[in-house]
Amino acid sequence: MLFRVKKHAILCMYLLVIILVSIGLVYGFGLKHIDKIIIYVLSLALFYPLANKYLNFSFPKFNLHIYYNPRIIASILFFFITAFVIIHIAFLGHVPFISAYNILDYYDIAFIRQSITEHDSTLIKYMSAFMIKGIIPFSLLYASIVNRKYFYLLLPVAIFYSISLMQKSLIVTVLLPITIYLLLQRKYILTLICTLTFIVGVFLLVYATNPSLRATQEEIKAEMKQRGHLYLEHEDVGTIVAFLSASDAIYTRVFVTTGLVSGYWFEKIPSQFPYTKGCGYHFLAPLIGCDYKDFDYSRKIYEATYIKESKIGLKGTVTVANFVYDYANFGYIGLVLSAIIISVFFVLLNTIYKDDFNWLISNNVLFVFWLSSGQFSTTLLSGGWVLAILLYFFLVRNKKLLAFE
Repeated sequence: MLFRVKKHAILCMYLLVIILVSIGLVYGFGLKHIDKIIIYVLSLALFYPLANKYLNFSFPKFNLHIYYNPRIIASILFFFITAFVIIHIAFLGHVPFISAYNILDYYDIAFIRQSITEHDSTLIKYMSAFMIKGIIPFSLLYASIVNRKYFYLLLPVAIFYSISLMQKSLIVTVLLPITIYLLLQRKYILTLICTLTFIVGVFLLVYATNPSLRATQEEIKAEMKQRGHLYLEHEDVGTIVAFLSASDAIYTRVFVTTGLVSGYWFEKIPSQFPYTKGCGYHFLAPLIGCDYKDFDYSRKIYEATYIKESKIGLKGTVTVANFVYDYANFGYIGLVLSAIIISVFFVLLNTIYKDDFNWLISNNVLFVFWLSSGQFSTTLLSGGWVLAILLYFFLVRNKKLLAFE
């Protein structure tokens, strides 16, 4: 039984993601849209066994003809990451976390967070995503195996960068893979240290982005008035309440929001927004003559759902599970197509990571979870999944590296 679970571990993790989406969907809309989930799961149940049985991916053992030292590779990754962090912070002109800490205006803090990604440099945006989601988590794993010195040098850089960008999920993103790897290696003390680190990081962000934890009500009112913003009484909360709210927000994000926002899409598609027929895929839209901005439902549904926030200039997206995007493009047929694509991809992953369970789980767990709130193609390409797989394939799959563990 355990062998079967390990053999299909990626699928098992993904089924947990679908369960989480279903919980939020039922919580928000009852059984109104459960038929979409049922069709998708039944399609997975049909096509994954078929793909696993009949698809035979084979890869030759990869060996570089030119000798390379894994310890040197770890040092190169460290200097590359550090250089980009410096460049990104210089591009922004400030450390967003510190800037947020130094002001008491809730709205300006929200605009600081928004400004981190709402800029014109596509290169910085993509490189930052690759760093946070692919390169840094992989490099921490890699350095922990081949060169502990650079692991301990890279760790504070990763923590600083993820906290600086003011998203509570980012520090979890960079540390969760190494935490899981250490747990699978039964290094429980180090696992605990990593776990406590990202928990502390999350609450540092809560402290910096909640002025009520750092100033009196009168001080907050005065600064917001000076900046031309209206202070609302419900924005002032106590320390304990704020920290509990942060914990509740994480719980809500995992167990409710992922499914709830999928319900928003099901409610509005196709009744308010028509099926996009392929134009809802960023990579495909220009190839079939569409302007993706006209079919970017994540933004359109945000504006239709969060009207108050949109009116004051806040921009956002309502990101949903991967199969919901396929539904938005092709309706119920899209759900079946989505299941086929995911089935084939999971079989491919099992082949690439064959007999390397610890790396399979550690290097892919976050990407599987992100399928709960992102397009498969986006997660795969700009989300860094392909990059993480390629790094593993070229730098770890060569079995000689395992001697350094």
